[in-house]
Amino acid sequence: MKKITEEILDFKSIEKKVFNFSMQIGREALQEEFQRLDLEIMALRDTSEYRAVNSETRVIKTLMGEVPYTRRRYKKKSGGYVFLLDKVLGIDKDYGLVSENLAEQIIAECADKSFRKAAGSISNLTGQKVSAMGAWGVFQQFGERLTNQKERLAELQKGGAEGQLGNLPCQILFSEFDDVWLPMQRNKRLAKGTPGKTKRKRTGKKPIHVGTAYTGWRQSEGDKHRLENKFAYASFGTSDEFVSEFEMLLRHRFDMDGAEHWIMNGDGASWIRAAAESNDAILQLDPFHRSRAVMRAVADKRDRKALLKLVGDKDIQGALAFITELIAKATDEQSRKKLGELFTYFYSNRNSLLTWAERGIELPDPPEGIVYRNLGTQESSNCDLITQRMKHRKGSWSENGANNMAKIRCFRNTIGLDTALGILPPPPPPMDKSASLSAAKSPKYDGNGYDASWLFAKMPFDQVSCTNGRNAVRGLLKLKPLTELSFI
Repeated sequence: MKKITEEILDFKSIEKKVFNFSMQIGREALQEEFQRLDLEIMALRDTSEYRAVNSETRVIKTLMGEVPYTRRRYKKKSGGYVFLLDKVLGIDKDYGLVSENLAEQIIAECADKSFRKAAGSISNLTGQKVSAMGAWGVFQQFGERLTNQKERLAELQKGGAEGQLGNLPCQILFSEFDDVWLPMQRNKRLAKGTPGKTKRKRTGKKPIHVGTAYTGWRQSEGDKHRLENKFAYASFGTSDEFVSEFEMLLRHRFDMDGAEHWIMNGDGASWIRAAAESNDAILQLDPFHRSRAVMRAVADKRDRKALLKLVGDKDIQGALAFITELIAKATDEQSRKKLGELFTYFYSNRNSLLTWAERGIELPDPPEGIVYRNLGTQESSNCDLITQRMKHRKGSWSENGANNMAKIRCFRNTIGLDTALGILPPPPPPMDKSASLSAAKSPKYDGNGYDASWLFAKMPFDQVSCTNGRNAVRGLLKLKPLTELSFI
């Protein structure tokens, strides 16, 4: 047994050896697929439009490692050059020389870990070197795709496009808002009198607006409940811009016209009150912030209990009068200041101090399996969506980087990233305004003259008598039509 253990590697080494061998087989298989597809494209192309010029080799990063492949370059009759293999496979379209599967893994890792740790995990899993900046670049590209998707939606709604409204039923829509303060990166600026030199200026912290919406609660295990149809969004910018974007995304996901009530929960910020007023929504002060304000301002436990009892008894005027009495009894300036701030806070939110249930607002019966409860999930959502990754890690953010990270985490943890990218139709093809053509002179296809329908044409010499020469051509193409390729 001792001789066996000395000559045979341990399980960890064997596993790694087999893994590397499997990755090598996968890379070789992928190279063969590329080569076969390139031959089929060359045979099926429109020879009057595309003339083969030469071949070039490049390397693409995949889940199996770096895969070199050779593809033909074609000169277009209309001018310019194109690699038809890259065009068919969509290489360079979104992430450059990184496969979409690998990009998805990078994004998933970066959403939970630092870019350096995420790059290390991907490198260990794929057997290739992925740098922290490389992972950062892929992540930012995906964030830009989400931004472009949002801008595309804004254009469609601004143009009055039909069919862009959501269809998720929401008899009652619940939404909660809050701000999360994030540490921001320092800005560089030129130092006075020292050309060519820079010095850094700390920008401190900046609030990012976070909003969550859902249609109710569904009981999961025991007394636990989970939010139904949860959707979250976060971004910097002005509060008006955030509310407008959030409402636009909600209308694309939910059937807002069918909602009987829209209930908003917030910490009493003025921009949340303005959002509720503009949408004719029922606004309530978050119970957590209401209780926290009392705990911070009132030192005596008996006074706290008495004040909270007045609020619980729905006696808002009595609560304000009680705070006034506490201010008169205060013996030091610091206590009077805190109590004064509490009075201002309660008075500013006197119309929304009570929850919808405490006000006795009757809601229609919920759908089967759904219940309506008191709101107050935003603090927990902030922790899951923003705080765990973007705060308390001794890091700092640029505004663009924080926007991308917040959007990706919000979409991934609620509707999913695939849904976020697939909610819109593709943009219309760009129109060539350089020349105006008559109907008789217009080309068969719009755009740059490239049409992918020829890729799905029948194999050469199909349904005709085949000579030995024709059989040789079909054999060269392996008798496998393009539509049957596993990666199309």
